Amino acid sequence: MTPSALASIDIGSTYTKGALFALEAGAFRLLSRAETPTTADNLAVGFGRVREKLGPGGRGPEDFPVYLSSSARGGLKIAALGLTADLTLSIARMAAYSAGGKIVRTYSYELAADEIAGLEALQPDIILFTGGTDGGNSAVVLRNAELLGRSSTAAFILYAGNAKVRDRVLALLDGKAAAATDNVMPEVGTIQIEPAREVIRKIFLKRIVDGKGLSTVVRETGRDPWPTPLAVFELVRRIGASQPGWSDFGLVDMGGATTDFYSHTEAFTGGDSVLLRGLHEPLLKRTVEGDLGLRVSAAALWESERAYLTSRLAAAGRPIEDFDAYIHRVSAQPESRPEGGAERAYDEMMAAACVRAAALRHAGTLSRVYTPQGGFHVQRGKDLRRITRLIGTGGYLSRTENAAILLEACAPGQADADSQPLLPVSPAAYADEGYLFPLLANLAGDYPDAAARTAVGGLRVLKG
Repeated sequence: MTPSALASIDIGSTYTKGALFALEAGAFRLLSRAETPTTADNLAVGFGRVREKLGPGGRGPEDFPVYLSSSARGGLKIAALGLTADLTLSIARMAAYSAGGKIVRTYSYELAADEIAGLEALQPDIILFTGGTDGGNSAVVLRNAELLGRSSTAAFILYAGNAKVRDRVLALLDGKAAAATDNVMPEVGTIQIEPAREVIRKIFLKRIVDGKGLSTVVRETGRDPWPTPLAVFELVRRIGASQPGWSDFGLVDMGGATTDFYSHTEAFTGGDSVLLRGLHEPLLKRTVEGDLGLRVSAAALWESERAYLTSRLAAAGRPIEDFDAYIHRVSAQPESRPEGGAERAYDEMMAAACVRAAALRHAGTLSRVYTPQGGFHVQRGKDLRRITRLIGTGGYLSRTENAAILLEACAPGQADADSQPLLPVSPAAYADEGYLFPLLANLAGDYPDAAARTAVGGLRVLKG
């Protein structure tokens, strides 16, 4: 029997937000919404405040089931290790991103002494250890297992490489928190990331539930939390599969610390004069950029996108010194709101920079190659040119009225006569009205069609 109301709460790094929905005629109707600053020292406090605010009329919050997600620890930090940068390491990235993780460092080939030291200092949650097809290279894999086994890292080591040496790898990792799953690339060109994704999800649950106060929330709700990016990933998958006209779309989820880019479109459509180099990327892809954010990562954004932001400041006649001061303030005080027209303009420039850079890093490239027999094109990565719709979500993009910010995803970046990024061309732009995507995403596991239908139906068309 479907309950009369369902609550969905997302515990973010800055805000804890929630909504109460009723399921009617195959879609969700919003009954109430609430948010409060995340109580980092005890996540259960902020959760309880939001849950209490959602109660309809005189009913208590215990009268309806609560679905839960969280990214309050800043996401699951994953260091990826592969044999080669263009194959196993690329697939390891796909597995990590699609599971809702955040890649904090990548390594390829045999680990050097300074890389081991850096890994020990980095303290990731997981080391995703890949390399070799089944029955392929084993020497480098075994050497890296030996080095990791002797290291002082406390990270959970997940081995998803050459299955023929799996037992030997685990023996070399004896004494570490470690497990093995199916190879992410059992044969050259074959991508198999689902088993690794599932193990990463389980590790996330154990690690995050052990965090401040979240075990209390789990006891109260009787439900494990989803990693927020994984919940959104599955909602994007469902929209693309079930909603007419939404087979080719993108989603930009921009927050204070990171910007996630999701694409649901065929990666390579080929052609007589186009060759694909590297991996054939999946229909659904997620990337996350830890240096692209409006608050916590504002200083990193200013550093990585300085040329673009400087040009925007010059065009608007805004002093760099004032912008620099604003960056320092919002980095130190992530809850800061813009005060006055100048600061609102700064936020708009920063948002445009996040969208533009996230799209460029997510997209593949098409290069012109010349031979004595004539020219042809080489594609690397994913082609986004078939995307017809682009959604903005996250606190800022869900409120914007300006399509131009979101359409920075179509900006080409640096001009190059022989190479071009495969960005969307002229998609329709939408905002996630009410910032409901992460809350609907929590419901997509049990109510996939209703969540997808409601997410699409609640979008606001952006103009200008």
